[in-house]
Amino acid sequence: MSWKHTQEQITLHAIMNKFLTVLNFLLLTTLALLTLYVFDIIEIPFLNEQKTQEEEVIQQDITAAQQEEIQKVTRSKSYDELMEKGKVYAENGLYDLAIDAYTQASQKAELNKEPLLKITSIQLLKQEYQKAKDMSSHILTIDQQSGLAKLYLGQANIGLENFPEAKNVFDSITSDDQKVQYYQGIMAVFFGEYERGRSLLAAASTKENGDETIARNALNFVNGLNEFDRYAAGLNNHLRVLMARSFAQVGEPRLAKEVIWPVLKETREYRDAWIILGYSYLKIKQFKDAIDALEEAKKQDPEKPETLFYLGLAYAGNDETAKAITELEQALENGYEPKIHVEQKLAELYFLIEDYESSAEKYEEVITLNSTEIDYFVRPIWLYIEKLNKPEKAIALSEKAQLHHPDNAMSYNLLGWSQISNKDYMNGRQNLEKAISLSGNFDAPYLNMGWMYEKQNNLDKAKEFYKKAFEMGNGSSTGTLAASRYNSILEKEKNNSFMVNIFN
Repeated sequence: MSWKHTQEQITLHAIMNKFLTVLNFLLLTTLALLTLYVFDIIEIPFLNEQKTQEEEVIQQDITAAQQEEIQKVTRSKSYDELMEKGKVYAENGLYDLAIDAYTQASQKAELNKEPLLKITSIQLLKQEYQKAKDMSSHILTIDQQSGLAKLYLGQANIGLENFPEAKNVFDSITSDDQKVQYYQGIMAVFFGEYERGRSLLAAASTKENGDETIARNALNFVNGLNEFDRYAAGLNNHLRVLMARSFAQVGEPRLAKEVIWPVLKETREYRDAWIILGYSYLKIKQFKDAIDALEEAKKQDPEKPETLFYLGLAYAGNDETAKAITELEQALENGYEPKIHVEQKLAELYFLIEDYESSAEKYEEVITLNSTEIDYFVRPIWLYIEKLNKPEKAIALSEKAQLHHPDNAMSYNLLGWSQISNKDYMNGRQNLEKAISLSGNFDAPYLNMGWMYEKQNNLDKAKEFYKKAFEMGNGSSTGTLAASRYNSILEKEKNNSFMVNIFN
């Protein structure tokens, strides 16, 4: 064989190698893009267009009878189905999805007020008071006598601080319903009609088969009025403080702050009045105003633990984390109860400033105070695995979780995760499999199983479990992390293949 012929073969071989390298790269890139498309992480326009065109062609070719059959199968949900769907979403705190379902239901029955009332109740929960006012006003154009729509309209006006308007709306309801009497009663108290308020609230507090929370809240005001009566020479300011305290305690901070301000205009040295004002501002997230009021209360009594606790929360809400920690630690030292509330907030704040050791310690304090909630175990175990590289502490804490929650899928997931972080793959896998068997629709053990296989360099199995976690996660943080890890493996495989081909 001639030298020239040999050179041609070498050149041809080199060209083929380059061609194969480019081809492999294109194939892997295409695979990665298709995977992202399948996972709905990206869109590929020409595929979407092709799919639409195919659907149009199919639709043209089928008979009218077949179209009717398809419509039966793919029909939109009925009114009742949408109402049930909205109810399930609302019960699980998925309020935007609930509103969407109720809106669709309303479109199917435009003169039916029920889905609109459901939407209004959610808007009040979300403190979207103007939307709630507009919706309840719209409902009253459908049914002028709707007592519930009037109740919602009154509540929305309280949220918007239209207090005279709220009172007029409540008083326009002719019903002895417990909730109606309650709101008529508290607005009577707010406007100084104490005896009328007492009568209405006493009736609301003793309603048979009524709502226990409303009864308890109504009794709060009645007790406050009775407490004032025991003082023979009671001052009006004292009565205002007692009523403001009741408004704050029953979750009406806007009414509380309006009642308490006249007291402070007359007597700036009234410590409890400043605390109520600060707490009220805190509840409506006016953090700077809350800080000002609570600092005044602190001047009156620097050691009172309630003042320090609320002040710490106000500083936290105003993103002054260092000051928040100082006040909360002092509240803890001064004996604030329940202690667990302070420990929880401190754990969160130490986490924010990346003091992970202190954060983990505080979370463990929370568990010591209350181990009945499995969710309390998740964050400190995550810290020990992901931030502090202390798998032995994670294992000890997850074993404690399993001791207190022996039949809970999360406890097995936490233990398996902790064992994997300590490279105990056999026991880790067994516990994750147990978690999966206890709750088949639980995404976290699938994510951790994928992580285990990835650590063992079994990338095909890792991808399999990551994909499952993504599908189960349905947009959750676990599902998002699973997708990220899946794509990271694809990128790793692509780079490894590219490097191998370069050096062929």
